[in-house]
Amino acid sequence: MNMKKFLTLLLVAIATTTATAQFNFGLKAGVNLAEKPTLNIEELKSNLKGNAGWFVGPTAKFVIPVIGLGLEANALYSQANVDIDGQNILTQSIEIPVYLRYEITIPAVNKFIEPFIAVGPQFGWNIGNKTITLDNIEDVAGELIKREYKMKDSNVSLNLGLGFIFFDHLQIHGNYNLALKNTADIKSIRDLADQVTSEMKSEVKTNVWQISLAYIF
Repeated sequence: MNMKKFLTLLLVAIATTTATAQFNFGLKAGVNLAEKPTLNIEELKSNLKGNAGWFVGPTAKFVIPVIGLGLEANALYSQANVDIDGQNILTQSIEIPVYLRYEITIPAVNKFIEPFIAVGPQFGWNIGNKTITLDNIEDVAGELIKREYKMKDSNVSLNLGLGFIFFDHLQIHGNYNLALKNTADIKSIRDLADQVTSEMKSEVKTNVWQISLAYIF
């Protein structure tokens, strides 16, 4: 087979496959399970924990049959919570996760259940409070420490997940959201006799486990 004939057949195969590609839309909702944030302020490290939040929004996917490769995009309203020294911090954001999907073909069972793996970037924009004043504390020397938690306006993260599609419509997806950049900063100011004596800034990074349920029309 010469090169010209091979390229012609390849283009016909791509065109035919694309023409039969499946586009589906749906609605997704799930739970955010934030991990303990990472930061470098020693006196706060033992008083950190992640809390549960939630997300909801539309989803769309494009999959090439037989091959099983496709893309998924979501537009989600999301709430995430962390606890710092007994004080709850709520983050509200719009998240756009985009996945490269691979749906695993198992002819005998695909009518009922179809496993898939998904990986891709997530882009987020903070739409809630961006700066939160934390409760003041005193250190062992009696110096007053004023602290401020400032969330980033936007963030980029990486999603790694797997899931199952039941009866072509119901999708369950487990996902790990790995922060690629700092999600917030904590500024601590030590004040003695109403005079600032030192200032320290800590970068905060929070990773999140997610479990979602989607209905695909």
